[in-house]
Amino acid sequence: MKNKIVTIVLSVILFIVPALIAPQIWCNYNIPKIIVLLICGLILLVITLLRIEELKFDKQDILICAFGILAILSTIFSKNVTTSFFGEENRYEGILTIITYILIYYNAKYYFKNYKNFLYIGTIIYILICIFSIIQFYVGNNIIFSPIFGKGANGTFGNVNFAGSFISIILPAFIIGYILRNRKIYLIGSIAGFSSMVMCITRSSWVAFFIYMLIITIYLIKNKNKKYFKRFIIIAIAFSICFIGIKSIDKNKQIFNKVNATKAEIENLFEANTNGTEEDSSKLLSKEEKTKILDKLASGRVGIWKLTSKIIYKTPILGCGVDAIKDGLEKLCPMDNINYILDNNMYIDKAHNEYLQIAATMGIPAIIIYLIFISTIEISCMKKMLKHKVIAIYFIIITSYLTQAFFNISTIGVAPIFWFILGMASRNINRNKTSTS
Repeated sequence: MKNKIVTIVLSVILFIVPALIAPQIWCNYNIPKIIVLLICGLILLVITLLRIEELKFDKQDILICAFGILAILSTIFSKNVTTSFFGEENRYEGILTIITYILIYYNAKYYFKNYKNFLYIGTIIYILICIFSIIQFYVGNNIIFSPIFGKGANGTFGNVNFAGSFISIILPAFIIGYILRNRKIYLIGSIAGFSSMVMCITRSSWVAFFIYMLIITIYLIKNKNKKYFKRFIIIAIAFSICFIGIKSIDKNKQIFNKVNATKAEIENLFEANTNGTEEDSSKLLSKEEKTKILDKLASGRVGIWKLTSKIIYKTPILGCGVDAIKDGLEKLCPMDNINYILDNNMYIDKAHNEYLQIAATMGIPAIIIYLIFISTIEISCMKKMLKHKVIAIYFIIITSYLTQAFFNISTIGVAPIFWFILGMASRNINRNKTSTS
């Protein structure tokens, strides 16, 4: 009975939470997500405590528990305990959410039971979210229903970057699912996911796409299966047709402009690192000019990373507090923070790099433990992926998410899916059979 409840709760987290969103006129768009997520987290906590005598822990579980303890300590000594408890406004990734993530991982690993229509339900819901984002791409701005309409192809996540994070999980799953299992619904999901990825215009998801397509190519070469190669070619042709079609009907040239912006940033990077010559002093840039150019790279992320890194230097052990970067900058780097706000007309509440975010908010020990935890799962998957298809799928999905996380932030609509996959991956690498969920 307990396992059945866990399965139902995890299904709600996977399929209902990502699909929830509210128009800005009702409330913060993430409010529906966080309410359902924390209710589910409370249920998982109660069930976990009820079976406390039968709980078991391997090295990965011990690592993630240590991570959770450091997160709790970081909350206690936070620069803003309230923010660290509930999370920054409309982000809601405080300690309550972090504990929920850990509970999702643990219960997925040990107590989730696969059921007949599990994959089918998830595939349909995720395809619908992708289709919704495609519709958003062509719908004009609507301030009343922002961010449902009016913020680009954001799906049900309120932000195109968050949509890109979501696609970085589901698109590789659809692609490798179709290649290995030849199910047409995964081909449909691949096309919808790819179209959504292009339209959300999020470069972190584009980078992840090239990385996991490379991994899939290497995987297929190692497998030497002609049927897999044939399906891979079908996927490649379908993607090419989709890209040409999307680009041809992109009246506002959003995709074209993003590509040009990327080229411009690369040229600026080259310019900032070129000292010029004494004979041609006109090309010489001052140190201040170079700094401004570098800070604007990656849509201003480099400047955010530099400023956030100062928090790590000043609070290396426990950080400034879970999800409390805004308060950390105000109290630890007041002048730098004010200058940033005046120069950019905005404040920083996330590091826009998940690894830097953990280091700044929870401390260096926390990020080290987190990276060791992730590495143990990834390395184990890598060793077994050629023999076990399901492990190959988990490895590719996790790698994709970790790649985009370097330029993106964790969000409550997507992170629970990632933590569920971590739990399932850890569960499967300890088995020899391939007939797992």
